[in-house]
Amino acid sequence: MKIKDIYTRGAVHIPQTCNLQEAAEQMRRQHVGALVVTDGDAGMLGFVTDRDMVLRALATGASPRDTRVCDVMTSGVLGVTEDTGLDDAMQTMSSHGVRRLAVTGADGSVLGVVALDDLIEAQGREFALLASILGHERQRERSGSVLSPLRP
Repeated sequence: MKIKDIYTRGAVHIPQTCNLQEAAEQMRRQHVGALVVTDGDAGMLGFVTDRDMVLRALATGASPRDTRVCDVMTSGVLGVTEDTGLDDAMQTMSSHGVRRLAVTGADGSVLGVVALDDLIEAQGREFALLASILGHERQRERSGSVLSPLRP
């Protein structure tokens, strides 16, 4: 399976100059836990996550209205292409200690985001299919049904 099969298209962006209150409102409206932080000229600068906001600002007493997104964001976004395999994406997340990766096009543009949750959901579907195969096999063996031979 490839990233193109599971990632969330159309990442939600926020300018680096917005404050944390605006970022939180955007996250709530869009039902996401991370925003791509942008600068009109330089493009994508990083991610700001709900966790970044809590640990780097709110837990230290910083005001959500006075703290800018760029003050707490994670700079230097890691990216994968749509054709990256799930195993490679998981390895990238593991080796860098991140839960989200930008999905980029051939020109470097951000097409969307793949999150740990997306990977877990995809792997869960595959394990469910394997469990179904086992269950059907056991049922066939218990019932004594014999399948007709396969023909080329």
